[in-house]
Amino acid sequence: MLLGRLLPSSLIGRVFLLYLLSMLIFMGGAMGWYASRSYTNSIISAQDSADTLISLLGPVVSDSAVIGDYETIERALERSAKHADIGAALFIDLKGGRIERRGHAAPASRAPPWLEHAIDEQLGDLNLTIVAGGKDYGVLRLHFNSEQIATDFWQQTVFALSLAGLSLLASLGLVWWPLKHWLGNLGQIQAFGEQMQVAGGVLSPMLTEDAPLEFRKTFEVLNQAAHSLQLERERAAVTLAAIGDGIATTDAAGLIMLANPVLAEMLGHTQTALLGQAIQTLLPELPAALPQDSDAAKSWAMRVRPAHAQAAGRYKVLDLSVSLISGADASVAGYVLAFRDITEQQALEDRLQSELSERASALQTLRNMLQAPVTGAQPNSGDDISTVLQLVQTLLASLRERGEQLATIFALSPDGFVSFDADRVTRYISPAFARLAGLAAGTGLGLHEDELMHQLTANCPATALRLEFGQLRQGKQRIELERPTRRVLELSLHEGGQGQGQSQGHNVSQLLHLSDVTHQVEVEQMKSEFLSTAAHELRTPMASIYGFTELLMTREVSPEKQKLMLARIYRQCEAMIAILNELLDLARIEARRGKDFELESCELNSLVEEVVQDYPPPAERNAPLLNFALPQVQVHVDRKKLQQVLRNLLSNAYKYSPDGGEVKVRVFADPATANQGVCIEVQDQGIGMTPEELSHVSERFYRADKSGTVLGTGLGMSIVKEIIDLLGGQMNLSSEPGQGTTVRLSLPRLEESIAGAA
Repeated sequence: MLLGRLLPSSLIGRVFLLYLLSMLIFMGGAMGWYASRSYTNSIISAQDSADTLISLLGPVVSDSAVIGDYETIERALERSAKHADIGAALFIDLKGGRIERRGHAAPASRAPPWLEHAIDEQLGDLNLTIVAGGKDYGVLRLHFNSEQIATDFWQQTVFALSLAGLSLLASLGLVWWPLKHWLGNLGQIQAFGEQMQVAGGVLSPMLTEDAPLEFRKTFEVLNQAAHSLQLERERAAVTLAAIGDGIATTDAAGLIMLANPVLAEMLGHTQTALLGQAIQTLLPELPAALPQDSDAAKSWAMRVRPAHAQAAGRYKVLDLSVSLISGADASVAGYVLAFRDITEQQALEDRLQSELSERASALQTLRNMLQAPVTGAQPNSGDDISTVLQLVQTLLASLRERGEQLATIFALSPDGFVSFDADRVTRYISPAFARLAGLAAGTGLGLHEDELMHQLTANCPATALRLEFGQLRQGKQRIELERPTRRVLELSLHEGGQGQGQSQGHNVSQLLHLSDVTHQVEVEQMKSEFLSTAAHELRTPMASIYGFTELLMTREVSPEKQKLMLARIYRQCEAMIAILNELLDLARIEARRGKDFELESCELNSLVEEVVQDYPPPAERNAPLLNFALPQVQVHVDRKKLQQVLRNLLSNAYKYSPDGGEVKVRVFADPATANQGVCIEVQDQGIGMTPEELSHVSERFYRADKSGTVLGTGLGMSIVKEIIDLLGGQMNLSSEPGQGTTVRLSLPRLEESIAGAA
């Protein structure tokens, strides 16, 4: 975390810092190695020079000391002291005489004291004893010029460091400009992101000519995404423009990000002027702060009146549906608002409420008028008035009760009803009718019969023939809807006459009845398909039986051929019996739905082993290989039905592996249920199946082998699936062409305590 805060925030800064640190590490190592080598070489060079000098100076001083020529010794010492590495040369005789010469002044710029001290410790004085003829004349001594040696080494090191620093600065300058130029292309991504935030804006493609190869691939992907996003925006704009309702999308703060032309017309603004405005300013009925909790209701509806219509004194009502857009962190990312103009519908509802209020007021007035004379009337007239009042109250209670009963019947009825007045305009629509037809509540009231039929058939497939309302007077009609739910509806029209005492235009002239017959149609279709398939499967053996029987009756054939024909007829009869038995078995399973199952606690390993041992494999084929991964496991199943399932799977495994190969049966714990279930797996090495074939394998009469060389009815896997489903298990298949098929049955395990009790 600390390292992340210390690093620069920009990619250019981080790359530049990485390059700088790399250069400092490598150049620092190189300079350290250079300084160490230079220091060592300076010490060795000074030592070698001093050794050479004293070896040359020794004979001269020795000869001069024998003859007492101290002037020659002095000149020799003076020449030696001028050497760069020698600070002083001196000769000390036995009598204490001393000749010393220094050839260098102190350097103008000196090295640090610690460096001079280190060189002093490395270079001690060099001494040579002067001996001639066995007589000791004195000592020749050379002092090293440590100050000069340290100064020369320090100046070389400082120069090298300065040169390295200049090189580092120059290289950083050379790297900075192209790095800034190349990585500056990333700024296009930021501009691309800003363009994406602009609703309806145009996404400009990013230039890739001078970008690095890695960036080019990224920019190409982003350009493709921009192109796709631009197409999606254009499609969305065209779609929104074609929708009859007003649509708006806002951000989490309620600012409009997208609006279609219909909404702009509803709200009295241009489409561009709506963008960026707060939706609450346009619709005062909305709460000042929209909900920010995505765990709340995902959508809600309300009726609102636009601010511009209220300001202008116009009557306009919109039906608003709001849906939340959830972000990645479970927060609200925005809202989708759908508006529908229901001004006319609201006006009708207001008029209806006004009429109901007037009628209620009139009834209350009548009641008051009838009740008022009761207290002030004469005794002989009070009884009549009380009787009339009681009759009116009883009639009102009866009418109210009858209305409530009819409303309850219509609300609870699964069928839909629509009543029309004498002008064939809808006066009542039951909730079931609106639900089945996919109509919004209240949208069909006040419509003519043809307009209602147009709304009803609007959700039909585009290829379907449009039903006219007049066709219902000839008899029942059916329509198929594909939105909001695919279903088949049956419509019937019941016409009535005008009752006595009813005003023209308000009586019920006809009643439209709508019922959902989707399940009935599906059952009829399944029955037709089943009969067609079963007849086709039975026709094949029947044709063979009929043909061979006709040959035996019309021709003279040898006994050998008769025997072959009769054997063929016998096999075809067995095939027909097998088909009929499996059809009856499948029908019995579906009809009883497991009610005839004899469930018991069984030890699964012994049951599987019993089936495998009793199953006869085809000739020259090995018996199935058993593998029990669990020592003992109890299941609650119908023993005979589960044995039937295993025999069907073993039969398929051998039939669909004609080229041989092992058939394996394995029992193991079900990993998908945390070992709470048990799996039985039957695996072969046969012809296998494609994904398309796998999707149809449990259908009746479906066979993966279309050649006809593999005998069978195509009902085995259907029976297996029905039995396993009724036992509370699951069947899963995996297969690849030429690699074989694996069938896995998953069953719930029986707990040990329950198994012991059983």
